[in-house]
Amino acid sequence: MNANDTQLATRVGAWTALSGSACAVAGAALGIASGADIDASLTRQDMAGYLTTAGDHQAMLVANLVLWIAMVILMPIAATAMTALSPKRPFLAQLARFWYWTGSPLVIAAFVAWLAIVIQLAPDTSPDAVMVANTLGWFASRADWIATVFFVGIGPTFLSMAGREDWVPSWLYQWGWLTALAGGLTTVAMLTGGSGLTTYGFAIVPVGVGWMVAAGIVLIRRR
Repeated sequence: MNANDTQLATRVGAWTALSGSACAVAGAALGIASGADIDASLTRQDMAGYLTTAGDHQAMLVANLVLWIAMVILMPIAATAMTALSPKRPFLAQLARFWYWTGSPLVIAAFVAWLAIVIQLAPDTSPDAVMVANTLGWFASRADWIATVFFVGIGPTFLSMAGREDWVPSWLYQWGWLTALAGGLTTVAMLTGGSGLTTYGFAIVPVGVGWMVAAGIVLIRRR
């Protein structure tokens, strides 16, 4: 790349990484504030309780999911820009892009299904509504967590490996391996019934989003 393209990729990577991380945190804050936890409801087999709470806090949950849709658009843009700054390891850069480009359409579909629960079903707690919400909710939850592993677990690991000696400092490279470990814990939580997603499986969120914030700051300082 020429100097102008490098500067553009650096700016785009920095600001989309930070903006995507801000959307992730703001969306999570709204979801927590609503009190409607779809993972816990699925584990407790209390989808009727989720539908009731979601009906009471519909606007908050819609904003939560819209912010998360923005997040999963911005983070792949950031990853693409970061891999453009990683010419020394092109194969690893392609692998990094793969995780983000695969995860984005998967989780957007999941969030639309989740919106259908919040907007079309809640607060109906009839047996039919609960059955549909259980099915859509299971898909939305698992697809969300799979994409989370892609975006802030495995993805940062490959971005770190691809960008080493180009733009990734050694401490951020080491952090990239920590995100992979957190992604592994989340995967174990999914494969063992899902109860761990609200405890040790959740560690991926601060670890992985923190990596993305740090990467954005590194790129800002690089300009």
